[in-house]
Amino acid sequence: MYLVVSKWEIRPGMEDEFAERSRRVRGVMAHVPGVEMIHGFKNEAGELVSIIGYTDEATHHHIVFDPLGPFVAAVERERLEEVATWISSEKGEETPS
Repeated sequence: MYLVVSKWEIRPGMEDEFAERSRRVRGVMAHVPGVEMIHGFKNEAGELVSIIGYTDEATHHHIVFDPLGPFVAAVERERLEEVATWISSEKGEETPS
């Protein structure tokens, strides 16, 4: 599985709005073929950390970077970047346990 761990900084006073908008984006992503899991948590700095597992790296690129794809459409429809700023992402193949 190809994992992507992204951090988002929630704009002050927009925590509830971000929670609702990001929930709807995750709902879309949960039904996209090739997305194997979605988890998230708020870290000690108050940032939202999103963990999404894709079948493989090519699937991730196809889903996330397609300008007509479901991820871009959901982020734009929910205007996610009005309530939070993407900070960074770490990506890589899951290691065997």
